Amino acid sequence: MKTKYLLLTTCVGAFAQAVFAFAPAASSRSLVVPSLSSTTTQLSLSPQLEDLTILNHIDSAALSSSLDLTAGLLTTENIKQAFSVATFFPQLFWLFLILIPKSGITKKLMGGYEIITLCCLVHFFIVTASIAQPDGTAPMAEFADVFDPSGDPQTAMVGMMQYPNFVSEEWSHVLTWDLFVGRWIWLDGLKRGIFTSHSVLLCNLIGPPGLLLHWATCIVTGKGLPRNEA
Repeated sequence: MKTKYLLLTTCVGAFAQAVFAFAPAASSRSLVVPSLSSTTTQLSLSPQLEDLTILNHIDSAALSSSLDLTAGLLTTENIKQAFSVATFFPQLFWLFLILIPKSGITKKLMGGYEIITLCCLVHFFIVTASIAQPDGTAPMAEFADVFDPSGDPQTAMVGMMQYPNFVSEEWSHVLTWDLFVGRWIWLDGLKRGIFTSHSVLLCNLIGPPGLLLHWATCIVTGKGLPRNEA
């Protein structure tokens, strides 16, 4: 009986030792798997994270560069330059309309809207650059006073002329529309055989009276006023 008990005790002890010997190995193996898995996942995601980081840096640099470029363009000095362009650029084309209205080069230059569009773009640049600057435009309250019939609109307009950017905008505005109307007078003269050089010249000098002179010329020459085109 004692022999059986000793044998049983020996077997149980050996089994227990085997279990305890196996358990740490199994535990270490179970820990290695997630460690390898997480390492593999990290390695597989690292290139993607690096790509995103690089793209973010590129986007930030591009945005910063474009903002710097925009800020460099929309300056007071460039508004002054645009003012000069708006003043002198159209004058050459007025000469074509006044001196050689029937020539092929005048028709090629002024028959389309390219020159007028360029003048409009210069005006648009002045407006955009003015808005982009702190206190770059006349206050809206003063602008509203110009259209207040109960106040003094003329004085309000004079007050707005103290703002250089507003003067630049208004000047390029006026010169662009003068050229647009002068071109229309020239085209009407070509279509209906009416002399227009004097009317176009006056339109360049003082605007609307040039159009009135063209109406008078139409009536005196028997051509009549242009028909309703609507």
